[in-house]
Amino acid sequence: CALCHQDSRDGICNDCYRRYFSPQLPRCSKCANALPFHDPENENLLCGDCVKKLPSFDETIVVTDYEPPLDQLVHLLKFQAQLVMAPIMGKLIYKTMEKKGRAIRPDYLIAVPLGKKRLIERGFNQSLEMAKTLSRSLDVDLVYDLVERKRETEKQSTISFKERKKNVRNAFGIVETNKHLIENSHIGVIDDVMTTGNTLEEIAALLKKAGAG
Repeated sequence: CALCHQDSRDGICNDCYRRYFSPQLPRCSKCANALPFHDPENENLLCGDCVKKLPSFDETIVVTDYEPPLDQLVHLLKFQAQLVMAPIMGKLIYKTMEKKGRAIRPDYLIAVPLGKKRLIERGFNQSLEMAKTLSRSLDVDLVYDLVERKRETEKQSTISFKERKKNVRNAFGIVETNKHLIENSHIGVIDDVMTTGNTLEEIAALLKKAGAG
């Protein structure tokens, strides 16, 4: 088990899964931030930020909150190149989708692209590695080159929340050779960590402008 180091077939033992992933917090149906209350008769509750301004993306599915000890799953993959973590995280996303109790099946999956410099430094795109497992689990095509990063950006984790929106503004573009896949399609965008949601907002707005459903 990646969390407690006991024996486990799936990378997360049953005890840790029950402890950390089974309780589902009430979340905003758009951005998935935790809500202070739950209404079992309404699955479309919104947080205050999404009420003020609806995001371009239609729904966010998160496995858990990014806090200790669960943040170490990302750290092991992203900063220690333990690629074995990627399929574990992909499976966790799939399980979370299943638990929502309805069929969520995009037409295509894409991963948030890295810039060339960051990709060379790290040697892999952690979001893409996670998306490979999710793609197989859902039996949905993973499109490697639908959205590209047009310019290098600062690491979102190293700058203030206020600067993050500006950092990713116009940072992405559509790959023309695959643009025909977008029209009226339901596209799932995979990222390892979501904080302000600015990266997802930028990509979702770009895809919607290009005709995504």
